[in-house]
Amino acid sequence: MSEKKRILIQLDSDRHASAFDRVVAVDAGADHVFAYGGVEPGTVRDLVYGAIFTRGGDDLKNTAIFIGGSDVTLGEEILAAVRKSFFGPLKVSVLLDSSGSNTTAAAAVVLAARHLPLAQTRALVLGSSGPVGRRVARLLARWGALVSVGSRSLERARDVAQSILAQ
Repeated sequence: MSEKKRILIQLDSDRHASAFDRVVAVDAGADHVFAYGGVEPGTVRDLVYGAIFTRGGDDLKNTAIFIGGSDVTLGEEILAAVRKSFFGPLKVSVLLDSSGSNTTAAAAVVLAARHLPLAQTRALVLGSSGPVGRRVARLLARWGALVSVGSRSLERARDVAQSILAQ
């Protein structure tokens, strides 16, 4: 029997799913991209069920979910709803990259790790209340860095710091 086609289900919190993200997905090897815009946490379960109930066992490895959009906080809520929809062995790979924040932040932290032992580093993340800065601060903290955050708004910087401490 032939291998199933690779399907990416794009869940975008913005009204229209990103054409950029869809093109990148196809160029990265997805055979089909099913793109949904205006996704909210309450609408996620049935989309996830459609992904996991139609393929079983080893065929699930050929299905993935990508969460995009410009609102990182809403993206995190959608991710939580996706994870909550999985049960038993019925789950697929999921990538959250609202505003490109995870890929950009991960690249920055990996590059920093090439030059510094992050677990022993004090780091100041300016613009930490933006999508990329928030992710950089969180990743550095996970790698053991002592992280200070900065923002033009003291309240937003405190929110970021509290969010990182809570995790």
